[in-house]
Amino acid sequence: MGIRECPFCGQRISDTFRDCPHCHETLPGVPRKEAPVYVQKKSRVRRGLFYMMVVAAIYYFFSPNSPLKLPVPFAPILTTYLLPVFFLAGLGMVLFGLFQHVRE
Repeated sequence: MGIRECPFCGQRISDTFRDCPHCHETLPGVPRKEAPVYVQKKSRVRRGLFYMMVVAAIYYFFSPNSPLKLPVPFAPILTTYLLPVFFLAGLGMVLFGLFQHVRE
């Protein structure tokens, strides 16, 4: 949250205002900055690792060998096919992010 000047009256106002409280003019929008490309590539790696960690935790608690017995029944197709596919998708996202990082 920042402070800027009104382009019409010159008074200092908060960024959250759409209209100037002093002169009641509608303020132009504040341009948003895009994240640099290297941050977006690192976020792909982080997001992929996060997906892999979440899927591994879900697989741990839903597997038949889990110490926690869930009272909710679920289809075994979840632990047999779906969770490994999502884990591999997260791994693919990590590898793609690393490829993008190395390529540059």
